[in-house]
Amino acid sequence: MTREMLQGFLFVALTIAFMVAGQVLVKLGMLEVTGKDGISLQLVGRALTNWQVLGGLACAAVASICWMLALARLELSLAYPFMGLAIVLVLVISPIFLREQVSLVRWIGVLVVCLGLWLAARK
Repeated sequence: MTREMLQGFLFVALTIAFMVAGQVLVKLGMLEVTGKDGISLQLVGRALTNWQVLGGLACAAVASICWMLALARLELSLAYPFMGLAIVLVLVISPIFLREQVSLVRWIGVLVVCLGLWLAARK
């Protein structure tokens, strides 16, 4: 494996980490600002002034930059399947940080995703 590929995989890992952190932050922020008024401009305004939502959006921006750097070093067909790891990490983190219940069916689905990632990463 070349140095360029190693750098590419590092940027893929950073992309995934920032994506997952961003999703969790946005969810935590939205739990604070969501009210009974449904979708409204007030809700959007509250969301855009919540530090967790803003932090999550910043994570998404950093993830986008990392993704561009990854794709400058790796083939898309090699890099993209690893984005499925974000699904796995969100499922693992959601019960811990968000106190969400994760059903057995979802865990089985993640195992299927992992199998697919393993197959896609093979040459």
